[in-house]
Amino acid sequence: MLHKRFYRFGEFVLDATAKVLLRDGRPVRLALKSVETLLVLVENAGQAVTKDEIMRAVWSDRVVDEANLMQNIAVIRRALAAAPGSPARIETFPGRGYRLVGPVTVETQAAPRPLRPRHRGWLIAALVAALLLPLGWFAAQRGMRSSAQVPRLSPVTRLPGREYQPAVSPDGNRVAFLWSREGKPAGVWVQAAESGSAPRALTRREGHFSSPAWAPDGKSLAYLRVERSATEILLCSVDSGEERLLVRLVPGDYGFDHRMLDWSPDGQSLAVAHSDAPGRPLGLSVVSVATGARRNLTQPVNVVGGDFEPRFSPDGKRISFIRYLNRSHQKAFTVPAGGGEPRQLTADGRQISSQDWMADGRTLVVASDRGGEFRLWKIRADASNPARTLAATGIYAEFPIQLSVARGAPAVVYSVLHRDRDIWRLDLLNKKWTRVVASSGQDASPQYSPSGDRICFRSDRSGSDQLWVSAADGSNPVQVTRGRVEPSVGRWSPAGRSIVFNDPKTREVFVASLGGDGAWSARSLGVEGVHPVFSSDGAWIYAGGMSSLVRIPLQGGAVQAIAQTRGVSVALSPDGAFLYFVKDSNDTVLWRLPVAGGEPARVLDGLVPGCTSCWALAPNGIYYLGLNPRSLDAQTLYFHELPAGVERVVLEYPEPLSPIGSGPFSLSPDGRRLLTVRVEPSNSDLTRVSNW
Repeated sequence: MLHKRFYRFGEFVLDATAKVLLRDGRPVRLALKSVETLLVLVENAGQAVTKDEIMRAVWSDRVVDEANLMQNIAVIRRALAAAPGSPARIETFPGRGYRLVGPVTVETQAAPRPLRPRHRGWLIAALVAALLLPLGWFAAQRGMRSSAQVPRLSPVTRLPGREYQPAVSPDGNRVAFLWSREGKPAGVWVQAAESGSAPRALTRREGHFSSPAWAPDGKSLAYLRVERSATEILLCSVDSGEERLLVRLVPGDYGFDHRMLDWSPDGQSLAVAHSDAPGRPLGLSVVSVATGARRNLTQPVNVVGGDFEPRFSPDGKRISFIRYLNRSHQKAFTVPAGGGEPRQLTADGRQISSQDWMADGRTLVVASDRGGEFRLWKIRADASNPARTLAATGIYAEFPIQLSVARGAPAVVYSVLHRDRDIWRLDLLNKKWTRVVASSGQDASPQYSPSGDRICFRSDRSGSDQLWVSAADGSNPVQVTRGRVEPSVGRWSPAGRSIVFNDPKTREVFVASLGGDGAWSARSLGVEGVHPVFSSDGAWIYAGGMSSLVRIPLQGGAVQAIAQTRGVSVALSPDGAFLYFVKDSNDTVLWRLPVAGGEPARVLDGLVPGCTSCWALAPNGIYYLGLNPRSLDAQTLYFHELPAGVERVVLEYPEPLSPIGSGPFSLSPDGRRLLTVRVEPSNSDLTRVSNW
């Protein structure tokens, strides 16, 4: 007897035998290959299926490009229209594959017996009538549908290593990008925007290059060369490769993957994101191409990163940009190119990784996670209330992180640049690494409990940043916080039954406590602070702030300022006598303040810029992540001995750690193991969307 298989997930049922998807009992219109793609994911629910495995299962009879699979996934996502956390949501593992999130149940039932010959006649007639009825309507619509533009995804680069920061030429025919491979620093390359041609290196010398931007005539490129002491703006002929220095900006800006440069439509100016002082957020400036003279446009305060991704509007009158408030919150702005007050465009409290103008000069395309995963959205920059105009573009691109829009062609090129952070344990005696916490999301900010048998960490594996607690080896993870609060760093109480943290968007301080039933619950203290920590007796909470370091009574009462100094990363020494902190988000200096009173004192200078929490206190010193003196693209783990101030190298860090969002390191109570964050290698590629 034949049996039919049905897979149930959420409000959907997939008939595996008939290859039909139902939603609440009604058929969902999907092409056969899309259904077969969904079937592979459903049959492997809860597991990541590689792209090669899916393609072999769905297109076993022919060789197809990866763009076919990406288009199928986009179509399926549109049909499912599932919210973040839904059991019908497809999760992306950038560069690797996909996974269907949530439980799936399997049912079987006996298939109906074949119809006898005398019943087939009326059934066939009914089916023919049902099929013929819509033909007139489809014929009437055919002309309109054939002329409609349907977005088409096609690969631009599929090279080994990482291709990112795309910049499309004004005519849409070429794309400049960064390419790093085999541990070499990124260089600037140029290639035809349609796949099939080989890329050509534009930069010929060693260096840390960034931010290619086309001249309006398409004959030259501007880009940055970052050194320890300065950031150079260079202009280069695309044909001859002849390069000239326009201006040197001091100091050097290190560690950012965003495009920091754009060329004005009249060819006379460059917009650049740069910081004039170490530790300060980046601001926007306009640089004259003729003279190198610079004029400041924006100078943000009280933000983590500053202003990134400048883009001139097609008429050259405005510059759009992203303001990096903290790792989980960015906003889109515009500012008059001639100077003036910035205008805020977005207010949804989400992440924005990139943006660019459409040719109409009124609409911006932004890459944002406002729908759960990163997608492309559009916003009317000239609307009276731009935030209300955010709408999906209709392009179901796969994890677009950086994008560039062609001015003279209906095309956009985007890169899938994804840094997957995992938590690792370093045995300080034998220098052996062990992966402890890993997921397809971002796992960071690990903290040993006072007894050393548990770990608190931050993860977005549930769809948003939340605190989790696991055993010291990473097993048995339990979600501590839920809801709209997105915690920053969790710090344990001395008894190990409470965790204090703040929401980076509001700076509101919370305490999560473990109940007698084994469940965690969080409450607000009704005060603001940054990176709060418990005092040694558990009665107070110390926290940083934009203008002062404070202490907060756990049981309620007035907040007390203990020092009039800014602090963005805070930790308490093991003996409870000192608060250690960093003053600014991009600063390299670590300070300490006596809890009993006194003046702040400089402890060390050498932190990785932006990685202001990448350190951990020991009874006799500090483990910290610093720059490698031999390379701008390498990092080293050091130990700074106290009180002598002697420094020694612990080891070379295996790969560069992305500065913002990795969070504090943590030393085990016995001093033998160090919890840190490491970044999985990323193979980012470029994809072109045409006819959109």
